Amino acid sequence: MSKAKLIKKDSPLQEELRMRRKTRRQRVPKAPPTRNAIQMTTEWLKTKRAETVNARDAFAALFVEADPQSA
Repeated sequence: MSKAKLIKKDSPLQEELRMRRKTRRQRVPKAPPTRNAIQMTTEWLKTKRAETVNARDAFAALFVEADPQSA
């Protein structure tokens, strides 16, 4: 570890440290990964729900063409 340095109030080093702190505070916080995962999952479910066919229609489509051997 390095020793702590005594920095005078009006020194250029002090100004540089202030600028660094300001730039750190101005960064935009990222969304937490769990929030992103939840949003991705809900979007995926919405698209899957939109793509699905009605279950009754899908079942009826199985019997649209009559099997010639069963008659």
